Amino acid sequence: MHPSRVPVVVEAYSEAWRERYEDERRVLLETLAGVIVGLEHIGSTSVPGLAAKPTIDMMLGTHAWPWPGTHDASLAAIGYDHYKTPAQDGRWRVYLKSWRDHQRGFHLHVVEHDSEHWRTHLLFRDYLRVHRAQAERYEALKLALAARFAHDRGAYQRGKSLLIMEITQLAKAWAAGR
Repeated sequence: MHPSRVPVVVEAYSEAWRERYEDERRVLLETLAGVIVGLEHIGSTSVPGLAAKPTIDMMLGTHAWPWPGTHDASLAAIGYDHYKTPAQDGRWRVYLKSWRDHQRGFHLHVVEHDSEHWRTHLLFRDYLRVHRAQAERYEALKLALAARFAHDRGAYQRGKSLLIMEITQLAKAWAAGR
């Protein structure tokens, strides 16, 4: 089944997600030694207590731009497939790796280290880790959207976008006030 056709399923938080991240982190650090400036667990699976799709989102920060094909080959050798390059400047690449019966077991976001993308994703994660009420709002929306759009991943993603933007603004205000 093509990754875009995998149903959207949101599950209760699992401590195993952190363990899966740590195991994969070791593999990535070994595979791309010298290329990785930072490697972080992001997304809902990185927020303790938050229900999520059981996909481990990781963000690899690098200064290797343009991203060489040899790095794609290194990632392919450990099971990652290039999925898309959403940024017009090519400085954001997404890879998928299956895990057991999950075609979307891992999402690897390769971005320029300390870029706006890098900082914003870490801030969003950190804010949700500290602000449980906002994490619960986000979780409730994700559960409702998954029930409504289980077979429309795009609608599920679009449905989260306004709340993500709102929480991101709250996170930026929170960070500015620290």
